Amino acid sequence: MWNLKYLRLMLFACSSSFFLFAQAESTDTLNLVVGAQQVYVHAAPVKRVAIGSPDIVGMTMLTSHNILLTGKQAGTTEIAIWESEKAALPAKRIKVAVSVSTALEKQRLQFSKTIKLLPAGNQVAIAGEVESLEEHALARQAIDKSATVPMDATVSSFDNQVQIDIKVVEVSRKNMMRAGFFLGKNRGNATFALGSPGSLGGATFDDGGLNGGFSLNSSSGFLPNASAFNFLAGNASRGLLGALSILENNGFAYTLAEPSLTAISGQSASFLAGGEFPIPIQSGAGGLGAVTIRYKEYGVRLMLTPTVLDTNRIFLKVSPEVSEIDFSNAVQSGGVAVPGLRVRRTDTSVSLGDGESFVISGLVSRNTLQNVDKFPGLGNLPVIGAFFRSTRFDLEDKELLMIVTPHLIRPIARNAEMPALPGGNLHEYSPSFSDLFFQTGTKPDTGIPVTGFSR
Repeated sequence: MWNLKYLRLMLFACSSSFFLFAQAESTDTLNLVVGAQQVYVHAAPVKRVAIGSPDIVGMTMLTSHNILLTGKQAGTTEIAIWESEKAALPAKRIKVAVSVSTALEKQRLQFSKTIKLLPAGNQVAIAGEVESLEEHALARQAIDKSATVPMDATVSSFDNQVQIDIKVVEVSRKNMMRAGFFLGKNRGNATFALGSPGSLGGATFDDGGLNGGFSLNSSSGFLPNASAFNFLAGNASRGLLGALSILENNGFAYTLAEPSLTAISGQSASFLAGGEFPIPIQSGAGGLGAVTIRYKEYGVRLMLTPTVLDTNRIFLKVSPEVSEIDFSNAVQSGGVAVPGLRVRRTDTSVSLGDGESFVISGLVSRNTLQNVDKFPGLGNLPVIGAFFRSTRFDLEDKELLMIVTPHLIRPIARNAEMPALPGGNLHEYSPSFSDLFFQTGTKPDTGIPVTGFSR
């Protein structure tokens, strides 16, 4: 015998579908899933039935005791039942939810042990920890295409904040050699001069040519190269002067910029350490209008967008730029000399692991210049031909590297000891004159002279 006080299930086949019979008089709530059917069995004959929201639950009277309920969409409604023509019995609540235990469960996330599918009103939700963005994308694709767009309640198991360190290194090496010669004689009516280009400016008659004498003119003082090392020899009584200019120059320059910026995964960040210089712009035809000022930025600029794929892969779009004012390329605008800019810029995307480094750009350039100015014929003579020519040789090598290194980071814990800040060692530093002049004060841990810079 079936006891009507408990839930009674009966299964029967009808037109290749199945129905679930249930009697739940001991409860006030009936649970359905979308697309499923359930037969509610009432103990007494039913005279009349009413559904609060037919869009949520469909109802069909099978017999005087059996009511077929069909879940249409997720939601909650009530069903009222009359056993007589008098007042209805207390209404029963019906809850309809999305099922994730059948078709979705069969195809769900065979590749993941942490992501679960859960009902969420008229939708489904994915929840759990994801170990990579690829796993998260596959989890969303694994849901039935006919289902509503899922709610995403997943959390990542890896850090999402990235610190990107950029090193911009520029090395420049220059070699230069120059040599020039001047020989001149000026006495009475005899005048003779031989020199490199630029060392001799011309000759003029003494006293307007009345005495028949000449004077040699030179803006450089008869020096082939005024900025070089010069050797002079002469005899004033005989009017002889000889000059030899020789210069060899070796130069080395090392420039390092290390911008660093922190950003959350998927978000862009930028900063500029430098300044702005004004550019006057004159409007109107013929330059007769008002002059407005536009500012141009320069310095060390960094723009980046990191995307953390998993615990050991970071996709990074990075655009570092280093620029400096170059007055050698200045132009005139509005009556003001506007300088140019020397720019080193890179815009690229790379994929790296936590703490790994990539050379994202590099440039090696060499400029070689050799110039010989000589007296025709005599300049080709061996040995003595050196006195009839001026030689210049310039060699310049440049190498530029940009290196990027991302790190997954976490914020400094509350109440944790903060690291030393730049200049903190000089906050209460009061050196004596000898300490300041001879830099005798040193850091006790490294022995480096006390300065305000980070080491």
